Amino acid sequence: MRYLQLLILSFSLLLSACDSGDIYPVEKNNAGGLTCQIALVFKHTSTWPSDYHVVLAAYQNDSEYSEISKGISRQIEGDTVLLTMTDIPESCQMVTIAIVNKSKRNVVNLMTHTIQASEKNERFIELGTQDVDLLAYERVQAQVFSNCTNCHGGSARAAAGLFLTEGKSYDALVNVSSTKNPDKVLVSPGIPSNSFILDVLEGNAENVRYDHTNVSFNSETEDLNLLKEWIKNLDK
Repeated sequence: MRYLQLLILSFSLLLSACDSGDIYPVEKNNAGGLTCQIALVFKHTSTWPSDYHVVLAAYQNDSEYSEISKGISRQIEGDTVLLTMTDIPESCQMVTIAIVNKSKRNVVNLMTHTIQASEKNERFIELGTQDVDLLAYERVQAQVFSNCTNCHGGSARAAAGLFLTEGKSYDALVNVSSTKNPDKVLVSPGIPSNSFILDVLEGNAENVRYDHTNVSFNSETEDLNLLKEWIKNLDK
């Protein structure tokens, strides 16, 4: 009987220890690839994509598809989410926080870390706490303006002289007067209603030769809402 009592007591102590609430560091991965740990704080979570996915992913250079990824659920503004991803192939050169489409093709990287030789030797990538801005200009370029470059800068010429290619679109749009409506600018920081680009994309612009309401956005409603929020949050 005494033996049974001791056994029950030992089992109770074990359960109590397991429920202590202590959080222990992730052990370094000694087999099966690399391990990455990162804490993320997302900004402008009202623009969290619904038609795309936010992921922690590892890529080989220049690939549009990750070797391994881990989905991130919608976050609350200001909260911190701790992520751990294991079994990252050693052939990968970078770890990113990315937005991908439904076919898992990379749309844009919101944060990129190049994997160092020392991290491969340790088999552990510790990235600490990182802020991720969902309204980063790079996202707007990749998710919205890149759909327009067939006409606006994809070749040596740009329709209406408006280049919307990477590295040129910001200066071509922000605080630039519209040649079609002298009362507006193409993108008016903080004032979507005074931004002529929205009139064009929503079919409310006069003196525009082509219909721009059917441009090949991946998800037209979401992309237009993203553009509006980006304009609203631009510094004047």
